[in-house]
Amino acid sequence: MGYVRLDKIKSTAHIETIVANQDLVNGQFVALGQLQADGEARSATPSGDQAEELVFHASVPLTYEDRTNELDFVLKAGKEGRGYVLEQGDIVSVSEDLIAVGELAENAIVVPHADGFAVTSEPTTGLHGKIIAVETDMIAGKLAVIRLGK
Repeated sequence: MGYVRLDKIKSTAHIETIVANQDLVNGQFVALGQLQADGEARSATPSGDQAEELVFHASVPLTYEDRTNELDFVLKAGKEGRGYVLEQGDIVSVSEDLIAVGELAENAIVVPHADGFAVTSEPTTGLHGKIIAVETDMIAGKLAVIRLGK
């Protein structure tokens, strides 16, 4: 499914144009690779490895097909999408299915994962966040509201 809400992202946030060799859902973390021939887009591979240059995939969920909505959106392989460089203090909300490892619970610490976020019990360095609230959305169901830190 992959439902994402960018609750608090600076208007000056750095956005990377990404192109993957596989389909991506919003809310995945991807590692940036080589600059493409167009000089703008970079290759992207799903990853949660913080040793790599990670961005948060959140493309505009636009579709022209009948009977589809934001929950059905998938960035097709080879198409350009958006990757946000998340910073301390940013707040994003993700659907429950994007908590790829662990249980969705308020005050849980999360780290990047190739399929969204992973709950961890250990203190961490690098990009991590805290689930500050669990909300219910009329479209997506349960949402984890995550404040990012470093």
